[in-house]
Amino acid sequence: MKSKHLVAIDIGTQSSRAAVLTCDGDILGIHQIKHDLDSPHPGWAQQNPDLWWTETCRALRNVLKETGVDKASIAAVSTCGQMHGPVGVDDAGKVTTPWVQLWCDKRCGEQCEEIRKHHNEADLRRLSGNSILPAWTGIKVRWHKDHEPETYHRTRWFLVPKDFINYRLTGVAAADPSEASCSYIWDCGKEEYSDQLAAAVGVDVGKFAPVHPSHEVIGEITAKAAKLTGLPAGVPVVAGGGDFPVSMLGFGIAGEGVTADVTGTSTLLAAHTKMPLLDPAIQNLRHVVPGWIPFTILDCGGLSMKWCRDLVSSIRGRSVSYDQLIAMAAKAPAGSEGLIFYPYMLGERRRENTTSRGGYFGLTLQHTAPHFVRAVMEGVALTMGKDLADFKHQGHRISHLMSVGGGTRNELWNKIKASITGVPIELSEEPEAGLKGAALLGAAGVGLIGDPVQTAVERRTKTRTVLPDKAMMKTYREIQKEYIRIYEHMLGFWMGEKSK
Repeated sequence: MKSKHLVAIDIGTQSSRAAVLTCDGDILGIHQIKHDLDSPHPGWAQQNPDLWWTETCRALRNVLKETGVDKASIAAVSTCGQMHGPVGVDDAGKVTTPWVQLWCDKRCGEQCEEIRKHHNEADLRRLSGNSILPAWTGIKVRWHKDHEPETYHRTRWFLVPKDFINYRLTGVAAADPSEASCSYIWDCGKEEYSDQLAAAVGVDVGKFAPVHPSHEVIGEITAKAAKLTGLPAGVPVVAGGGDFPVSMLGFGIAGEGVTADVTGTSTLLAAHTKMPLLDPAIQNLRHVVPGWIPFTILDCGGLSMKWCRDLVSSIRGRSVSYDQLIAMAAKAPAGSEGLIFYPYMLGERRRENTTSRGGYFGLTLQHTAPHFVRAVMEGVALTMGKDLADFKHQGHRISHLMSVGGGTRNELWNKIKASITGVPIELSEEPEAGLKGAALLGAAGVGLIGDPVQTAVERRTKTRTVLPDKAMMKTYREIQKEYIRIYEHMLGFWMGEKSK
């Protein structure tokens, strides 16, 4: 019997990627194409979905060529991607929303306020598992209805990024529970779309794709898609999932009490529970396997480091690498001598802070460039420390953190995080948890593996542990208090009259 292979696609905020993997989860090759985020107004973050598709086709053709696998051996295709962004397509499959609101876009604050004005948020939270926030797909769709009514009415389906790619691959409009649970029209108890929530949001539930389990086959590669991607026609495509929960699966993060730090473009703290944690400070989404993921998110987690690198590069007049940036930060002492970075450059999902902006606090004449760079890393980690307190308040015990994502490559940042949170951090030595998680779903969908959770745990890559530094911990305890004081003081500052 010939060996089978799996193809995984990842539509990220900073790039589109395609990979070929073996059935054992080994990555044979990855092709990545980078793209930029457009922010024409404060709080806006958007991208062009047709560009995602063009990049996906190119990445697939290239990775198939580079790996040289027998195309007849491809058993399944699975996609994960950045979450929440509604891509509109009409009856003919043409894009109706040339600029898509990304997960971190905050423009629909007005729609959130309108929903709160007419409905009790606590009642809606019990149904949806979440507070009313600009992140949720259904509320972003409401923005289109209010501001682009012609676009809204012409749209047949509103699909999130990975579902849009699956639609282009198969011609089938389909969603999965991880994304559907973030639509704000999903009943977390019944696990189905809710007419009551859809009416509260003010959108037509019929414009949202049918939901399938994340590992379920939803269609096959069409002849048209085969010509564009190089994939064989007829290959099964599974529903897939949001990049965050898929990464958790790929890392083997499953089971009660598990807590994860996922730092890529954003920084997320997440647990795996049987049901949502109904707390205004915590958001919830359905896992790609049974259970829920309560989480908090800093939209400008890893993106803060990219911003910092771009800033330093522009000052120096040449490109600065991340390694050079980290070396610069290492020259500053723990605590950056009182300089604190407030990392909310894209706001946050908390109601009082959706339109907040970033900043530095405590600036003195003694501060130099290394202080500014180190303070960025510390600001993200201090936000993690603040959010961990919310989990503990809900009774969630945290003995250690499991970390995955591009942020794990930054050794200094890892030590800062461990010292601020006060717990050991286990790092994945495989940064491609998203692609591996997607491949697990594909393999499960076509029967190559059984339980994807069991397989994920068995394949969990070797980890190394970063321990807190006692001296740094002492410094950071005081800095954490000051950070929380600044955070609480700044709540509502950028909201103007709306915060009163």
